[in-house]
Amino acid sequence: MHSSRIIFVCEHGAALSVVAAAYFNRMAREQHLRNHAIARGTTPQEDIAISAREGLKADGVPLETKRPQALSAKEASGAVRIVAFCPLPARYRKIAPLETWSDVPATSVNYPLARDTILKHINELIRQLNQDRAEK
Repeated sequence: MHSSRIIFVCEHGAALSVVAAAYFNRMAREQHLRNHAIARGTTPQEDIAISAREGLKADGVPLETKRPQALSAKEASGAVRIVAFCPLPARYRKIAPLETWSDVPATSVNYPLARDTILKHINELIRQLNQDRAEK
């Protein structure tokens, strides 16, 4: 399953990456994809952000991340894609394909807009993953 991992990374590993991983995994299951996402942070905080926890709960999307965790080079090396909501050290570009979704607002500022922007990106990411798979 390592080669099918998607890693979403935000600064604290507590909001944007958590929402993205939860929605990606739900959509991947619905579409029978083999990919699985995890949430990580560059400087993890103690707990999941209330805005992410409450927003996902209200949306009926299961929260899969129990506690924010730091991104590691070992995990990144097994990823098919890394999606960052914040700047990452340049070394991660050499480890796995890296893209940045810098247009997503904080969940604490506007959860519905953050979620909807994440969903647009996830739909495009899934399209790309399916296209990559079809070309192999």
